[in-house]
Amino acid sequence: MSAPAAAAKPEGPAVYKDPNLDLAKEIYISMASVIYTGTAAQKPDPKALAAMCFKLAEAFDAASKETPKVKAFLEAEAKAAVKLDSVDMTDVFASTKK
Repeated sequence: MSAPAAAAKPEGPAVYKDPNLDLAKEIYISMASVIYTGTAAQKPDPKALAAMCFKLAEAFDAASKETPKVKAFLEAEAKAAVKLDSVDMTDVFASTKK
């Protein structure tokens, strides 16, 4: 018996996946269910509603990065990171030139 063939990955250009797509989709579904099931005389264009949902998702993402916990995490991460530009390694290489 032969082993089953591994699933082949499609070749070609990488597909861009918007990081806010899932959140915008959730917002759209929630808003559309309220707006389009109601009895309001004027209902917005679905495409305009989708664009607004993406803007709301982007705003939520930006605001979530400004919370105190996230700011503290980013500051701690920056302090722990090694900045190779500021490391002086001339002594290490000078001793190997003998």
